[in-house]
Amino acid sequence: MAQNLSDFSMEKLVLPSNGGSAGRRRSNSWTLHDPTGFDDIHDEDGPPCPLASKLTNQRWHEIGNSPDQSICSTSNFDVMVEQLAAVMGMHLLELLLYWLRPKDDDGTKKEVITDVLEYLEIDPNIGNYVLTTSIKNSIRDYVAEIGKLYKDVGFHSLEHAIHVTMSMNKLLSMVSDSHHQVSKSFENDGEGHNCGSPRRVAQSYGIDDPRIKFAMFFSALIHDVGHTGVPNSVLVEEEDELAILHNDVSVAEQNSLNIAFSLLHAPQFARLKHCIGPNPTQRKFFRKRVIASVMVTDISDQERIQIVKSRWETAFPPVEDEEKNQTERRQARTAAPTPPEAPRTELRQSRLRRRATMHSSEAVAEGFLARSRRLGIRTSMDFSGNLIDAYGTNNQLQQHAVLETMMNVADVAHTMQSFNTFVKWNRRLFRELHAARSAERLPFDPSARWYENQIGFFNHYILPLAGKMKSCGVLGTTGDVFELFAAENLKRWKEEGEAISEEIVRSETSMNGGAAAPMGVRNGSRVGR
Repeated sequence: MAQNLSDFSMEKLVLPSNGGSAGRRRSNSWTLHDPTGFDDIHDEDGPPCPLASKLTNQRWHEIGNSPDQSICSTSNFDVMVEQLAAVMGMHLLELLLYWLRPKDDDGTKKEVITDVLEYLEIDPNIGNYVLTTSIKNSIRDYVAEIGKLYKDVGFHSLEHAIHVTMSMNKLLSMVSDSHHQVSKSFENDGEGHNCGSPRRVAQSYGIDDPRIKFAMFFSALIHDVGHTGVPNSVLVEEEDELAILHNDVSVAEQNSLNIAFSLLHAPQFARLKHCIGPNPTQRKFFRKRVIASVMVTDISDQERIQIVKSRWETAFPPVEDEEKNQTERRQARTAAPTPPEAPRTELRQSRLRRRATMHSSEAVAEGFLARSRRLGIRTSMDFSGNLIDAYGTNNQLQQHAVLETMMNVADVAHTMQSFNTFVKWNRRLFRELHAARSAERLPFDPSARWYENQIGFFNHYILPLAGKMKSCGVLGTTGDVFELFAAENLKRWKEEGEAISEEIVRSETSMNGGAAAPMGVRNGSRVGR
């Protein structure tokens, strides 16, 4: 075990082979070659491929469907824990090595945090750094405890969590691979933008940051822990204690966050918490990112959906609007000023001066004038009148919008993968809702219009969501994959969905003792619809 920074060769402070995020490109794998040299895919006669690498190198549309039992989806608790712990260890190792680097990937100097050295050691078999056994055990123990807190419900179970987590892990890998690939293929235009067609060249938006990658993986792991198998609206209607605790707002999501953070703060996970956030600043960064990612999965919250939509439209206005704005700016620079412009400018300044008189301090008033802008997604204000920038740069705003989209994509990844995967999880969702209906906790019969409702879900939510992954350019041309699979699944559902729906309803209702019970009197009061 290394005890100080001098024991480490800075040349080795890179992600070792058991943590590589990508492999050699395969046919239709949607996995790009990793130009950094950490290819994990081996020939049949080569060394064994670490579990984390095998899980990462699954094809996007085949996640969980491998003939390799070590990475195939399963209901075996111990196997699921091993899979999750392996990938979490991969991301934590990358994070620890990040704390030891003196510079970010863009060359910017950063704080070097050396007290994490005690959690690393050199593996003589690979000649590189790995996590110590104690930290590996902490990871496994944390994952196991989280796994036990997932309830045995039809859809929002540990099996769903691992599918979402492995899908998120793959998304992060695809972002890294696409970014590294275009870094070698395109020149920079000198202003931080890649040359080429708008949003078709991969832009990472800083998502390569190991802090962000670990936070997104962690968010996917814990996003549904403690889910009771009924929608938030039911918990609110029943005046459930969780709804009372969380003020009827994103009840299940806030409960999951509370469970996950409370467990992480338990004494037995103090070292793991220190690895994730060695100081208060980094812990705050981690917590803020996780909270935002988990809360965005509540797609039934209309206010949150509107905020997410507004943030996206601010970060990524339609291309035609961008072109129009650029044209107008060019014309404004070249056109000679016209007399009417001066009065309008003076009028605006006069209005701002009148608004500035609200401030008692001349300096504050001048600052208000200098920084005056509309409040909204990017800017807020405290009671003293100080403006607060939520995002220092437009890139940070875009990063937030893309991360929200990635979390939502991972949460419904089954709709954008193979058709068999979609049908599997579609069945499990019906099973969960039917169980809630049978318990007289659901105010609607899920069997009614099940086929038609899935078409509406694709048209109004899935396809637009998949389109975001394409339009933002975070994966370059590879971003088409989500829209392609979603469109294909919708096409097949229209053709085969009626028969599949009838079979799902028939088998699931018979398994649970017949048709869903009618809503009626429950615990002395009628359940609201």
